[in-house]
Amino acid sequence: MSRIRLLIVDENASVCKALEARLNSMADLDVLGSVGDVLAALRMVEELSPEIILLEPKRLDGEGIRLCRELAAAPGGPSVIVLTSYHDEKEDLITGELGAVHYMLKDIDTQALLAAIRETYQERERRLHEST
Repeated sequence: MSRIRLLIVDENASVCKALEARLNSMADLDVLGSVGDVLAALRMVEELSPEIILLEPKRLDGEGIRLCRELAAAPGGPSVIVLTSYHDEKEDLITGELGAVHYMLKDIDTQALLAAIRETYQERERRLHEST
């Protein structure tokens, strides 16, 4: 399996650094970087073609939901895993309706996060293969 290309989208630089440190140590993951705003995220998606986006939609100047919608609408675009600080049922439903594959809390243990990333990647690859 090739390395899974990830992008982290979260305004909190400390969270981004911690996630990068946790995930960069995995041989099958390639963290392309992290950004803290929607425009930078869209630019990086276009430039780097990540396969998975870890997205905190609560901040981002209220544009996190819009970003989730745009990413899900892009044919062949990245899959979105919402990784948030606290559970919000309304947000969970909205992001799911917009195409987010998983809705997880940031305090999840590393193995569970890795499992979700790998599962999401495999599902994305299956969908892309079926569409060709």
